[in-house]
Amino acid sequence: MMLRLRNLLADWCLAALRDPRGSALLRALAAFTERADETGRAEGMTTDQAALLDSTDCFESNGGAVLLAPHLLRDLPALRARAPLLLAATAQSRARCGGPAARGSSASWSLCATEALFNAGLFFEVHELLEGYWRRATGDLKTLLQGLIQVAVGLHHQAEGNVRGALTRLCVGNEKLRGLRPAAQGIDLESLCRAVERIVTRLRATPGAPVEVPRLVVRQPFSEITR
Repeated sequence: MMLRLRNLLADWCLAALRDPRGSALLRALAAFTERADETGRAEGMTTDQAALLDSTDCFESNGGAVLLAPHLLRDLPALRARAPLLLAATAQSRARCGGPAARGSSASWSLCATEALFNAGLFFEVHELLEGYWRRATGDLKTLLQGLIQVAVGLHHQAEGNVRGALTRLCVGNEKLRGLRPAAQGIDLESLCRAVERIVTRLRATPGAPVEVPRLVVRQPFSEITR
């Protein structure tokens, strides 16, 4: 997926996580991918949805239809796969975690939201969500956030076919998380670290082989998570 489009989707995702009004763009995207033909043209969208997409430089309205920019047409299959994941994961996060203001700790909200993104396979979005919190964190929380970011980046590289980059990030991130086991800030690190180790072993033995993506489990009550 082209960098501009990938970053745009991540921005829409984070906006939807933080404010339910931000979900409108993701709903418009999902409506577009459901209706778009192989030329990237979608008919029958609402006026509001068309206007939202037209406000970006990736789409344009034309004669009542919405068109994907020609240089992004090759990304249409990825958009079709990603749009429902983004919509479902942000809805799940909003239902379970609320917005940032709903938690007494910004760390608690970010980790709660991370669980939904990670388990949907939205690893680039995990990186984008946690990076700002990591920069402000200190101590073990900073180590935890950095480890999670690096594991997510490694899994993103693996999904993109960059085995070397995947192995580097998975190993570095898992090393940080292993030092915090069995759990930290409500996250079941024992299970996560074992799963990442299995992925590393498999990729080293058979580069490019499919892997079983681990699940991120947050068990601790959010009120107990420190800033």
